[in-house]
Amino acid sequence: MSPRNRRSPRDVGRQGGKTPSRKSKTRGSSQKSLGLSARQLSQRERSFNALNLYRSGRAKSPTAAARMARTTLRAMRKSVPDAFASVRRGRLRIKPSDRYSAKVQILTREGATVTTARGSRQRELAGQHRATFMRVLRGLEPKSALVRYRGKKVGGHKLVSDYAQLVALAKAGVVGQLDTLYVSPDVSV
Repeated sequence: MSPRNRRSPRDVGRQGGKTPSRKSKTRGSSQKSLGLSARQLSQRERSFNALNLYRSGRAKSPTAAARMARTTLRAMRKSVPDAFASVRRGRLRIKPSDRYSAKVQILTREGATVTTARGSRQRELAGQHRATFMRVLRGLEPKSALVRYRGKKVGGHKLVSDYAQLVALAKAGVVGQLDTLYVSPDVSV
């Protein structure tokens, strides 16, 4: 063997004498395939909450929205990077909508259903529908508030827009079983 082809003792474990880059170790296909840990899913849910707070006008800035949702801008940029757009001088802007999918629990004719809301518009619609039917059942809003959800779908499932159906589902105990809007991927109803 020539001296050029010989490996030194410190290169024995290395392939071709090079060490793998750090970048290949940190972010792989695990985040892209949604093989997220419970902590990452929790962070993503808080990020969705902060985005909603800012988009609905309840927070004046992205930083204020992050604080209200008990997260940071840095964590939000890590968990939902495509929801941000950079503008000059290093300021961040939250886009009006995003394409992130999330498992949500909605109320349909058949009862509580877990489905995938595709994009921020469907996530927002699912949350508004949940808030509206809860307020209608408590008597805080009129029955006619459900009319605006007639024909609306989230994840291909029609939302309940009939008061009689809603009352029937409430009497059956389906409404009381609803936990949170966002559901972890391994849970099904």
